[in-house]
Amino acid sequence: MNPIRFIGRQTGKKPIVGCIRIVSGLCSYQYMRTDFTIQRRDGDVNGVINMREIWKIQSLALRRNITNRFACSVCFLDRILKVAAIEDLYHAFCELITPSYPHSIREHQSCIEKERKGLLELKTSLLLSAGDKILASFEDSFDTWSNNTVSDCCKWERVKCNRTTRRVLGLSLHELQFIDSPLLNLSLLYPFEELKSLNLSVRWSSGFSGLVDDLEGYKSLRRLRKLEVLVLSSNVFNNSILPYLTSATSLTTLFLRGNQMDGSFPMKELKDLTNLEFLDLSRNMFNGSIPAKELADLKKLKVLDLSGICELKNLEELDLSRNKLMGEFPICLTSLTRLRVLDLSSNQMTGEVPSAISSLTSLEYLSLFDNEFHGFFSLGWLSNLTKLRVLKLYSKSKSFQVESEGSWKLEFQLYVIALRSCNLGKLPHFLLHQIELRLVDLSNNRLHGLFPSWLMENNTNLEVLILQNNSFTNFQLPISAHKLLLLDASANELSQPFPENIGWILPNVRHLNLSKNSLQGNLPSSLGNMKNMYFLDLSRNGFYGKLPRSLTLGCYSLMFLKLSYNKLSGHIFPEPANLTSLIVLTLDNNQFEGKIGDGLQNSSSISVLDLSNNYLTGVIPSWIGNFSRLYMLLISNNLLEGRIPVSLFNITDISLLDLSANRLDGDIPPHLNSYSGFLFLQDNNLSGSIPDALLDNVSILDLRNNRLSGNIPEFVNTQNINILLLRGNKLTGHIPVQLCGFSTIQLLDLSNNRLNGAIPSCFSNISFGLWKEDEAYVFGNKISFGSIFSFGGLGLYWDFFSEEDLGMYYRSNKLMLDPFIVDYTADSEIKVQFAAKRRYDFYMGGTLGYMFGLDLSQNELSGEIPGELGDLDEIRALNLSHNHLSGVIPESFSKMKDLESLDLSFNILHGHPSQLTKLSSLAVFNVSYNNLSGIIPVKGKFSTFDETSYIGNPLLCGQPSNRSCNNDTLKETPADVGEDKEDTIDIVSFCWGLFAAYVTILLGILASLSFDSSWSRTWFSIVDAFIHKVKRLSVRRVFLVQILMWVMIVMGQIHRYKSCVEKERKGLLELKTSLLLSGDNEDYIFETWSNDTVSDCCSWERVKCNRTTRRVIGLALHELSLIGLPLVINLSLLYPFEELQTLNLSKSWVEGFNASFLEGYESLRRLKNLEILVLSYNQFDSTVLPFLSSAKSLTTLFLRGNNMDGPFPAEVSILLVTYNIVVTWICELKNLQELDLSHNKLIGEFPLCLTRLTALRVLDLSSNQMSGKVPSAIGSIESLEYLSLFDNDFHGLFSLGSLANLSKLKVFKLSSISNSLQVVSEGSWKLEFQLHVIALRSCNLGKLPHFLLHQKELRLVDLSDNRLHGLFPSWLMENNTNLEVLLLQNNSFTNFQLPRSAHSLLLLDASANEFSQLFPDNIGWILPNLRHLNLSKNSLQGNLPSSLGNMRKMYFLDLSHNDLYGKLPRSLTMGCYSLMFLKLSDNKLSGNVFPEPTNLTSLQVLSLDNNQFSGRIGDGLLNSSSMSILDLSNNYLTGVIPSWIGNLYGLNTLLISNNHLEGQIPVSLIDISYLVLLDLSANRLSGDLPHRFSSDTRMLFLQDNNFSGTIPDTVLGNASILDLRNNRLSGNIPEFVSNQKIYILLLRGNNLTGSIPSQMCGLTNIQLLDLSDNRLNGSIPSCFSNISFSFPTLQHDGQEGYDNAGLIFVSSDIFGGMGLDEDFFSTEDLGKYYRSMLMLDPFTIDYMADSVIEVQFAAKLRYDSYIGLTLGFMFGLDLSLNELSGEIPAELGDLVDIRALNLSHNHLSGVLPQSFSNMEDLESLDLSFNILHGQIPSQLTKLSSLAVFNVSYNNLSGIIPQEGQLSTFDETSYFGNPLLCGQPSNRSCNNDTLKETHADVGEEEEDVIDIVSFYWSIIAAYVTILLGILASLSFDSSWSRTWFSVVDAFIHKVKSLIS
Repeated sequence: MNPIRFIGRQTGKKPIVGCIRIVSGLCSYQYMRTDFTIQRRDGDVNGVINMREIWKIQSLALRRNITNRFACSVCFLDRILKVAAIEDLYHAFCELITPSYPHSIREHQSCIEKERKGLLELKTSLLLSAGDKILASFEDSFDTWSNNTVSDCCKWERVKCNRTTRRVLGLSLHELQFIDSPLLNLSLLYPFEELKSLNLSVRWSSGFSGLVDDLEGYKSLRRLRKLEVLVLSSNVFNNSILPYLTSATSLTTLFLRGNQMDGSFPMKELKDLTNLEFLDLSRNMFNGSIPAKELADLKKLKVLDLSGICELKNLEELDLSRNKLMGEFPICLTSLTRLRVLDLSSNQMTGEVPSAISSLTSLEYLSLFDNEFHGFFSLGWLSNLTKLRVLKLYSKSKSFQVESEGSWKLEFQLYVIALRSCNLGKLPHFLLHQIELRLVDLSNNRLHGLFPSWLMENNTNLEVLILQNNSFTNFQLPISAHKLLLLDASANELSQPFPENIGWILPNVRHLNLSKNSLQGNLPSSLGNMKNMYFLDLSRNGFYGKLPRSLTLGCYSLMFLKLSYNKLSGHIFPEPANLTSLIVLTLDNNQFEGKIGDGLQNSSSISVLDLSNNYLTGVIPSWIGNFSRLYMLLISNNLLEGRIPVSLFNITDISLLDLSANRLDGDIPPHLNSYSGFLFLQDNNLSGSIPDALLDNVSILDLRNNRLSGNIPEFVNTQNINILLLRGNKLTGHIPVQLCGFSTIQLLDLSNNRLNGAIPSCFSNISFGLWKEDEAYVFGNKISFGSIFSFGGLGLYWDFFSEEDLGMYYRSNKLMLDPFIVDYTADSEIKVQFAAKRRYDFYMGGTLGYMFGLDLSQNELSGEIPGELGDLDEIRALNLSHNHLSGVIPESFSKMKDLESLDLSFNILHGHPSQLTKLSSLAVFNVSYNNLSGIIPVKGKFSTFDETSYIGNPLLCGQPSNRSCNNDTLKETPADVGEDKEDTIDIVSFCWGLFAAYVTILLGILASLSFDSSWSRTWFSIVDAFIHKVKRLSVRRVFLVQILMWVMIVMGQIHRYKSCVEKERKGLLELKTSLLLSGDNEDYIFETWSNDTVSDCCSWERVKCNRTTRRVIGLALHELSLIGLPLVINLSLLYPFEELQTLNLSKSWVEGFNASFLEGYESLRRLKNLEILVLSYNQFDSTVLPFLSSAKSLTTLFLRGNNMDGPFPAEVSILLVTYNIVVTWICELKNLQELDLSHNKLIGEFPLCLTRLTALRVLDLSSNQMSGKVPSAIGSIESLEYLSLFDNDFHGLFSLGSLANLSKLKVFKLSSISNSLQVVSEGSWKLEFQLHVIALRSCNLGKLPHFLLHQKELRLVDLSDNRLHGLFPSWLMENNTNLEVLLLQNNSFTNFQLPRSAHSLLLLDASANEFSQLFPDNIGWILPNLRHLNLSKNSLQGNLPSSLGNMRKMYFLDLSHNDLYGKLPRSLTMGCYSLMFLKLSDNKLSGNVFPEPTNLTSLQVLSLDNNQFSGRIGDGLLNSSSMSILDLSNNYLTGVIPSWIGNLYGLNTLLISNNHLEGQIPVSLIDISYLVLLDLSANRLSGDLPHRFSSDTRMLFLQDNNFSGTIPDTVLGNASILDLRNNRLSGNIPEFVSNQKIYILLLRGNNLTGSIPSQMCGLTNIQLLDLSDNRLNGSIPSCFSNISFSFPTLQHDGQEGYDNAGLIFVSSDIFGGMGLDEDFFSTEDLGKYYRSMLMLDPFTIDYMADSVIEVQFAAKLRYDSYIGLTLGFMFGLDLSLNELSGEIPAELGDLVDIRALNLSHNHLSGVLPQSFSNMEDLESLDLSFNILHGQIPSQLTKLSSLAVFNVSYNNLSGIIPQEGQLSTFDETSYFGNPLLCGQPSNRSCNNDTLKETHADVGEEEEDVIDIVSFYWSIIAAYVTILLGILASLSFDSSWSRTWFSVVDAFIHKVKSLIS
């Protein structure tokens, strides 16, 4: 072969060297079997030409009678060089051979000149229709159509000539690209008189829209008398072309598929086409009936692709697919007995599929796919269709039920089975016997069980397997390699690790979709073996780790790679990849970090790149701008910095560019080159001005929340913009008038800037939806990228795979029918934020398309609102609030008929808003804080708005305000109760006069009392008694009390006291002795109670005397801290204290009273002056009540926090006291003023007799179990000041109007734990009181009570759990300057607002609402005194403000479960030095964790989990020595665990799981004394396990790391949970020291070996034991029956094991005595909300941090997490995936409480124990993949809880039991047991023999053999043969000598080769 050197054209390319062999004669076949290689001079391979293609060309040449040998070679090279796409070589070769062989080239004459000119005219006409943008590519389609007269037009592309006459026979003008759909001028075809074939079809662009001919008109085609084939498919023709077809009577083939024709069938136009044989009118919109009679006149019609005709008895193939046929299945079709193909797919047919379809016995292809059939269909109806090869059923109605089981047999062997959405429920049994399947589609069928890998094993030619949207578990692969091409098992329940060998088992897969499962683990390296894979989708799983290098290098055919929504990490393509064909790459929502690598630079075809929602840093690489085909680029929500590369804005095809939520800065590039692009740049740090050309090619522009400044530019070209969002920048100046030219705008947001000036009146010209009727454009919900052009022929007619590889599943001999196609598209949903209806929401999809809004709020706009804005009648949201707008509200606003949200608040508007009542769609209306006046309209929607819509307009009157309207004057109703009417006086004179009188009187009294006389002593006695009475007077007598206090001071100085009464002194000593004798108590409790007669008992501690009489009037015996049994007080010891007025026994562990025999229950009547009795927080029950019945003088009775139960107050049956007597006793205490029975267990309804206690001031029944309705009669207790019915179980309706008479009420608390109490807060009544405390929790309010608008003295407000909505009520703080506690959690408030000025609020809880705006920057300045702030479980956004550092007294801060981002502000970590609880979990906070020192010295709980923190753990918390809980889990922390954490000696819980930490466990962690929970799981920790942990460490999670070595035998210690799963531990399972406390032990997924130690049988408290997936061998210890696997028993220390609901840390005494009797805040700061004679009901908060214990365990064929109570009730044993042998111990059946038992994948033998029937609670039993034999015990049918049962792949035999739960399992539970018979298997049982039914087509039967005997026989045969050979060679014979000679020669040869 001689090389021929060719020099290429002057194109700048290197010369090419080609090796070409021109053969003589016809090109012989032997030279066509090798590849043709073309090389450049530098040796680079430029192309390889497959000689099979050349062989096809040769065959074509032979058919065309090419006899000249050189013409053959030229023909071959022509095709060869074009296939290789090496244009230079082609032209060089032609130039070389032309001079040498002139005769050969011009052997034939050229084409006719008239036709050549006609072709050039046709080309010119088409080029003029193409459009400028695609002119270049269009010219390429006709590059051979040259005007050179030498050029032979018969050799032009797309032209076919007669080889003799050189007349044009065929024109192939298909697949041309047009911007607009042009008309085709038929007169251009006149020159081609011999034309037979004309192809004008289009595949994926706009085609021709019509035909035209000014000369012939509709008769044009009669000029083409020989035209036979006309292909007009996939254009945009309508019915206007049909008249032109009437004259084309020579047509035999007419294709009009896929156009826009509609109406009735065009029989009129087609009736003259009598030569038609092929007619395709599919994929149009024809309707009506089919003209069967007229169509019968087309005698030559062989194939009709539109509709069938029952009269055409010879019809064999009928395709009516993809039309709009309705109605039921036509029964007459069943009479077409020759029908082989019936396709009714993709129509709208309904009704049931008739059973008569079984009469079509010739059917080979049946498709009823994609209709709306319903009802029942049995596959048994197809039993007669023995020739059936393709069956496709699918109904969109979801009410189509296919029965797949029955007594019938299906004889056919299918190639294609598609049963989509057929409600199968389980896999059809007949599929077990199908062995020729090529396509299986069983998607959307609710199928469950194991993944059916046997479909691949049974069908070796299976190419497509579609199983998506089912419930398959346990993804399994065939044992050996399979040639499957497409696998889709997405949206199932696959949850195990991804198979490592998938690339070796399925090497030929082209399409793999396993998305929307729960697959885990790393991506296997074997994926790199799938070198032909085009599509890979593993998104929405649980994969982690880095991308394998083999994937990025080996899968070079990949076009679509989707890995989004996993936990993949590492850097993105740091090294070069070989993904040169990649078109779509989605890696969003993973955990990738670091800079974007350069590995994708070679992926020049990429069109979609999504890297959003990761943790990428660095700058955006400029090389991305080199992707000229890039269509979508999404890198939002990362940590990228720097400027936007200009190259990104120069990509011409880009339509979506999303760089939002990064840290980009600098200026915005001036211009986007793409057409109608979407540009998202919000939430960055971009600065500078907005370029005026930015809108040139943009449809959506989002620049919110940047730092842009300057004026809004006068944009150039605003015609394309639909959404413009500029909110939250620093824009200034006027709104430019040029914005009025927005003709297609939907949403315009200019809010939160510094714009000034007036609103342009021309804003009425802005569209806001007016364009939608005139324009064809409707804003869609997604931007989509279709792969329809990417694979060179993927479309409706073309198969995705080549014909050679996959082919068509069924081939008709007339037309190709039903190729398998896959729609490869990538889409990104457009999501836009806009403020409407008082909240900041996302709009997407169809909602976005119908949203029109204008937001100009929070600017400095002034002037009047233009009336022209009312012309925006399509607008839905208008916000002009927080400006300086004046004037009146325009009446024209009433024309905005679709307006839903109108906010004009915080302006200076005046006038009257009555004209707006016509707005019928209005849902939100706010005109608060203006100067509006007049009557508030209440018509239409305005009747639904409450007073919050009108606050701050003092001149508005009428409902819902509290101002009446009377003759145009405003009269305030007397709502301010307690305000006295005063005459006008000179207040200065009044004050001076009062002061003078006060001083004079005081001096006079002091002077008179200075003399010692009898009257002065009498006076002092009277004063003592009077002071006692005054203490109970109301607050209005405070002035008099102050005077008397001065008198007491003087008395103390001038009066001499005598000692206490001796009788009482002795009584006190007796009382002391009795109390001390009650237990082992110390004398220091009564240290001052001395027996010294000189000691004055009135000066003793706990004793209070009358200052005059020296009689004991008070005993404070509270908090005695007595040691011993509960105390019983002998009341007779109190007899000496006849003047006793107050007795306090609270918190002294008293359980009852005892009395003398004489007085009995009447003991307390001896204490005639007893008024106050405090028995709170003791052990009293109802037996104390009879003793209290005689205390008639009581005014205050406190029984709070005791053990009183039963009906109110209780029946004391042991004392024979009836319910009526007890209630009568309570209600007869007429002097009772304060009654506290809270925190007991009282039941029953509210006692009505309490309403007779008219002196009652305090009533507290809170925290009981009282039920029924709250009676309205409670309003009759007019003296009530404190009423608490909190925390009971009341239900029904309660109106606040019932309290209208309680004018003195100061505290009202009501809640119901049943959530069935409905409080009515509105009515015609007026509430006169001014409350200090209002608590209405869980009262189903629905909206804020109106009366709160007039409350001015509130200190505590609790309205939580009430489904309240609307704006956050900041006016509660503005109206109540002393408000200290505000609780609004669990409501639906929006738009979190703060007061305008600083407030003294101490506690704010607004968690679990719907706040979605930015976190207020000034919160620390407005609320500087906050101690407790909880805004968790909202959607607050933005950075944490630096003003938080001003809240220096804050103890508790919880901002978890929001969308906050950025770093922790330095001011927070330094300024908030009082913080004890800091909860910031579940946000998007980033940066390093405390890299610098902090001032959080009081911190006890810190939770930063589930954020985006990265880098090493800093040393900033070194000073936080009080830390008890530290949670840093689920971040991206790297480095090692710092050893200083071990210095946090009080640490109780440490959680650092799911990070990237490395190294070993620091020794210091092991020595933390109080550490209870340690979770270091899912990191990269390595090394050996510590030999011990702290004695207090109960829960230890170390799974999913890289620990190695052996397990120490002391590692259990005192642990309750030990999780070591998925590490690299090796060695034997140790004989653990101290294993009595372990509840959960998980050792799965390690490399443990040896046998299971019998010492494990001592795990007496174990619940879950997982030893699976190791290499354990030996037998299962029979003593395993001793293991508990039941509810834990009590420990030796008396405490139950771990808390299965979670680990709780309670801060009980952190704040210095926080409890029920002590206020959380000091009295100075917060005080008490109500002070009675004793302090009642302080406000307390339960501060606790909890971590839920979560444990994973395999049960019911899946790997689930168990938490809370579920974990407490889960008991299981997993020994699967080991090498255990021997028999299963029968003793395991004694584990009666076990719920899951898995012994699968071992080598267990013997029989299945009958004792397993004792496991009554067993839910999952897996014994598969063992060597068990014998029968399945019938006793197992007793297992009534069994949900999963698997004994597959054993040697079981006999009849399968079918009772109980065993009757619910399908055949998958019994696979691999050939000797099992009966249902659900397909083997019959007959006289103990097994007989396989005829349905097993192609399956070979194998006898079951004894494997042990088989092995022994093999060994015996081997030994026998070996001995025979040796014996024969021992004899000296000729043949033995010859053998040895051959052996010697062979050995000599081998030695020579080696040397």
